[in-house]
Amino acid sequence: MHPVLLANTQGRDFILADLHGHRNLLEKALVGCQFDPDADRLISVGDLIDRGPDSLACLELLNEPWFYLVRGNHEQMMIDAVLKGAPTAWSLWVRNGGSWALECSEEVLQGWASRLDALPLTLTVHHQKGLYGICHAQYSLPDWQDRLTASQQHQTDWLWGRDRVKQSTPNGVVGVDCLFHGHTIVDGVTRKANSLYLDCGAYAGGPLVLLAVDDCLPFNP
Repeated sequence: MHPVLLANTQGRDFILADLHGHRNLLEKALVGCQFDPDADRLISVGDLIDRGPDSLACLELLNEPWFYLVRGNHEQMMIDAVLKGAPTAWSLWVRNGGSWALECSEEVLQGWASRLDALPLTLTVHHQKGLYGICHAQYSLPDWQDRLTASQQHQTDWLWGRDRVKQSTPNGVVGVDCLFHGHTIVDGVTRKANSLYLDCGAYAGGPLVLLAVDDCLPFNP
């Protein structure tokens, strides 16, 4: 599933970096940008949960009509642990910030994990100034349209990959003006070709990045 959103003609689009359980940081950021829930949209690059103090409150964002999310590797770890039940998946998730789940009922965890399992790995969004895409970790295929026929290996790379942000001059992705990613912590918003990496480690005391797409497009070479 690779949904496409039409352009928001009523308000603004904002891109949210990895939140990791810090709902309080998001609320402050939304006030700071004067976010209007009746007109604006908030689009997350994934990793809503784990490591921070309130993963459940962050999951509640899925109930908001103005909120959109692609699956991150932390959402995937929850899916693997709760829905597939493998002991190794549980230990991996707990080691990486999922210990909050040990205090939740099976019913609550099953409910949220099922909703996360329905999330897309990529999202395409039309904008008055161009076309942009969302993919959690990175996108290594040459063309954005290639996502429609991508292998399981490439889909895993979308959740876990880190090599592109470390390359000095990676190739750009055709078929899309700009891509937004999280996952790998960077010192500041980092541009590689036509990709922007946004995760500045908010869970570890860094700033929570919330970008207005109007400030990013058109994405000049």
